[in-house]
Amino acid sequence: MPKNKNFFKSFFYLLILILLSFVLYFKDFKKNNTETAEVKFSDLPGWSSTNILTSLQSFEQSCKYILNEQSVEENKLLDVKIKTDAYIEFCKKLPTVNTNSKLKKLIEHNFYARYLPSKKTLFTGYIELEIKGRLEKHSIEAPNAVPIFKKPPNILSVNLEKFGEEYKAKKITGMIINNDFIPVPSRKIIENEHLFKDHILAYIDDPALAYFLHIQGSGVITLKSGEKLSVGYAGDNGKNYYSIGKELIEDGIIKKEDMSMQAILVWMRNNKSAALELMQKNKRFIFFKERNNLDPPKGSSGTSVTPMHSAAVDNSFIPYHLPLWIQVDRFYNDRQDKQLTNIFISQDSGSAIKGLTRMDLFLGKGKMAEEIAGNLNSKGKIWTLIPK
Repeated sequence: MPKNKNFFKSFFYLLILILLSFVLYFKDFKKNNTETAEVKFSDLPGWSSTNILTSLQSFEQSCKYILNEQSVEENKLLDVKIKTDAYIEFCKKLPTVNTNSKLKKLIEHNFYARYLPSKKTLFTGYIELEIKGRLEKHSIEAPNAVPIFKKPPNILSVNLEKFGEEYKAKKITGMIINNDFIPVPSRKIIENEHLFKDHILAYIDDPALAYFLHIQGSGVITLKSGEKLSVGYAGDNGKNYYSIGKELIEDGIIKKEDMSMQAILVWMRNNKSAALELMQKNKRFIFFKERNNLDPPKGSSGTSVTPMHSAAVDNSFIPYHLPLWIQVDRFYNDRQDKQLTNIFISQDSGSAIKGLTRMDLFLGKGKMAEEIAGNLNSKGKIWTLIPK
């Protein structure tokens, strides 16, 4: 009899554990499979008062793809299947729009808004960095200058999805050497062993800013002659991104409330050897290409990105070219009203942008954009505008 009691007692505890596991699983499943909630345009914060006419250029960029059927057809956003019929109609009528109210009416006629509920919504900003550099290394004028590289022709990214559905959304990056396809080395090996020295595009005078050029992905280099050299993202070594800012906070070097690009730059310039060691913990390495000085940077979607209206998203959740209505709780630091509400379009992505409501906003170039992007780390809300 005691044995039976022990058996039933053990069975009871096992049953409790199983039930608890089911509860936790269901809670996690519900958390990760949230349904979007439809709302009226009049309920969008700032919809009636915000001037969205400046988003025309961004819409025009995505409409080139939509009208050419390089679109978001057959994509899903959580529980919603996205079709492009209404988006196509919107794009056809877009050239007739010349006022803020006309653009809003056209959007309201062809799209509906759905809220993306999430407690993890996070906005950061990225820019087209303006830096000083040169085409040839000069040991006296810029003794600490570091090179940026063109993408070597033997480095390839392979979309594994073409080899089977089981590889959906997966790709690998490697380089061909002696008919063998091998991983591309990490940042530390590339820098310390002076790899790819035959593919130097330019030299950046400030190593700290050179590192941030890798993070931002595009920039304008002012040469000694005064000429401008615009560069953009050409590829990477396939390694994961590592946040040095996060480590600086964890180590108590920079307080969380003081964290910004500007704060990191100051620390890096004052701690050169420690900064080099920390930078090389980020194994990811970016290759660049020269672009027309008059052209804006291009996003991962293939479109040119528009300041204050293009967003980098996690494309595994949000299809490219989808309009988004966003509310950033703390966009401005020097204004009484710190919020930003406006339309951004999903036209880019980034290795650090992971999750449904994690977004990086393209802010353009210049000191103001650099200041805002360097400090932007805000919660907020996101609504998707889905073609009817």
